[in-house]
Amino acid sequence: MSSQRDYYRILHVQPDAPTAIIHASYRTLMQRLRNHPDLGGDHEHAVLLNEAHAVLSDPDRRAAYDLQRDLDAVQDRKKQEADDSRTAADDTTEIFAAFRCIFCGAPHGLERAINVDDECSRCSSPLLPAERHRLEYSGQRMLARIPKQRGVTFYTRWPQPEAFTGEMRDVSLNGMQLQTAHRLNTDQIIKIDCSVCQALARVAHCHRDAQSRDHWLIGVEFLTLRFPRKRGTFISAHA
Repeated sequence: MSSQRDYYRILHVQPDAPTAIIHASYRTLMQRLRNHPDLGGDHEHAVLLNEAHAVLSDPDRRAAYDLQRDLDAVQDRKKQEADDSRTAADDTTEIFAAFRCIFCGAPHGLERAINVDDECSRCSSPLLPAERHRLEYSGQRMLARIPKQRGVTFYTRWPQPEAFTGEMRDVSLNGMQLQTAHRLNTDQIIKIDCSVCQALARVAHCHRDAQSRDHWLIGVEFLTLRFPRKRGTFISAHA
């Protein structure tokens, strides 16, 4: 469980065990603890046994504990399902990107490994997956000198007559946060162009900016990534 100890496991009983079984198991475990030559009355273990017994032997406390236990189990299951879904989506994206631009869908026709300068011939999106790019640039020092607030243009479809505009609020090798007047949908894929980088990104979250109610704060995860310059603003990991 995510937020509390499993008292049933501590007392070696099933969740539907009657109170008499809980009492009996508690007494047996405490007796073993006192008699075990290697434990010598382990205080921490005894505290756990007393805590579990106090909760599970009280009908009201046990009912509240069982309710929270069930809620935690549901939340854990939903989280696992979401993780499985995201993993499947990432696998599908990776397979798709091996043959086509993941933004406009145009086949790139490359019969070799994608490199840092490759871009889509239709929409000019970078093709190199962001994870491989992070490995190439070693991550840690590269963005240290980048001003965090600067203009960003982005596209939500292709072709799009005019790019939307926003302002970058933060950037890392994993993604970016930007402020814009345009609301975006979670998991939407967008094309980003700015002086810092060009990227395709998945929208991770979108919520209203508390300091500017007519704008939205968008957090994105990079899917592909290209830096236009390797010197000057950026610090080479091999310098």
